[in-house]
Amino acid sequence: MLRPRWHDGLIVSAIVGLLAVGVWALWWDDVRGALGIGPREEAPVTAPVPTANSQT
Repeated sequence: MLRPRWHDGLIVSAIVGLLAVGVWALWWDDVRGALGIGPREEAPVTAPVPTANSQT
């Protein structure tokens, strides 16, 4: 009797997905550097301008 193989593919897909999320979370900066992909261009962060009524 042959057993269905769809669940084997589901298990393999879940393992590959977990590995991909781990690489992204832990080493994404290294992966971008190895692939020659530069960092994203982000807007410069500026300090908020205090108003006349603000208390610090």
